[in-house]
Amino acid sequence: MVVDLSDVIESGKMAEVISFKMKEAKFSLVPAYQKLEEILILYKNNGQEIDLIMPALFEIDIEHNKTIPDGRSIWFAYAEVLHDDLCDPTGNLHQIISSNNPASGSEVIQAIIDKLKLPQSSALIVAPLAGSMLSLGVNAFCRHPVARSE
Repeated sequence: MVVDLSDVIESGKMAEVISFKMKEAKFSLVPAYQKLEEILILYKNNGQEIDLIMPALFEIDIEHNKTIPDGRSIWFAYAEVLHDDLCDPTGNLHQIISSNNPASGSEVIQAIIDKLKLPQSSALIVAPLAGSMLSLGVNAFCRHPVARSE
């Protein structure tokens, strides 16, 4: 599956839709988890290696998992490795999300890809996390129990 800049833009639109759905659901992460699971199935059906698009520090045992990882575990893996950059006022993601100009979904996706040195093909799977960042904002995301580093 080849992803170019137009796919980052399309994934950005998806992030914005997820953000809207989360707001409608009173900031529940369920829409992000559900979209991640749909994307994981798409990746699996296309023969895409999931470990190539995961943060280097993820703790999901994909090889020994009898099914594909669920949306919550993927969301957690990304949230954990991005926590410091998003929650530190000097972090790039923090500055993008908390700027006076509302961030676009594609801007957040590209920042995550750059921060984690992921291939452009990860744009689709990063979209639900970007959507949750847009929906929750810095303060709520950083207070969320799943996103906090312990």
